[in-house]
Amino acid sequence: MQPRRNRSHRPAGRAALALTAGVAAVVFATVTGAGPAAARHIGAFDVGGSIEKAYDRAGGTGFFGNPTTPESAAQGGRFQVFERGCSIYWSVGTDAHNICGLIRDKYASMGWERSPLGFPLSDESKAGSDGAGRYNMFPGGVIYWSEETGAHAVWGSIAGVWQGNGAEKGRYGYPTSDEYDYRGGKAQDFQGGRITWHP
Repeated sequence: MQPRRNRSHRPAGRAALALTAGVAAVVFATVTGAGPAAARHIGAFDVGGSIEKAYDRAGGTGFFGNPTTPESAAQGGRFQVFERGCSIYWSVGTDAHNICGLIRDKYASMGWERSPLGFPLSDESKAGSDGAGRYNMFPGGVIYWSEETGAHAVWGSIAGVWQGNGAEKGRYGYPTSDEYDYRGGKAQDFQGGRITWHP
């Protein structure tokens, strides 16, 4: 429990207030990549900095709707949630990228940016020869989705074999399962078969 503060206590003049405001502005600018003036009010919350750039790049309100949260701290970066089932994540090493729908749900089930995937490296993009699938890239792997197979993460050595065979456009097609334990190693199922890994 914090001690009760004396309400009659005042900061030591305008200089202290200016210093406090200046420090806050520097912190905001460092975290988001833009000063406070760059943020704009959309619906109930501000959208600013690199997240604002990603928001506008994908189509703004027409694509995302309004924000449903303020910009918030993520482990090593920032994120903001929007009303049409998307979030935008930002970190220094990955910039700002959107992640939406069932890919976002899979990312959530794995622990968001705290998962082995990390922060998104790409916006949600078209996948498959017909462009009907979707994917997001991450430092630790990828999440692919198609209507037939759902959303699944692919990473590590299994991802290397899969991508070396043309990824979702190659002989294996889309993943149909997540990675699982298999005969002392790991395996993952795809439309075109199983890929296994052993230490």
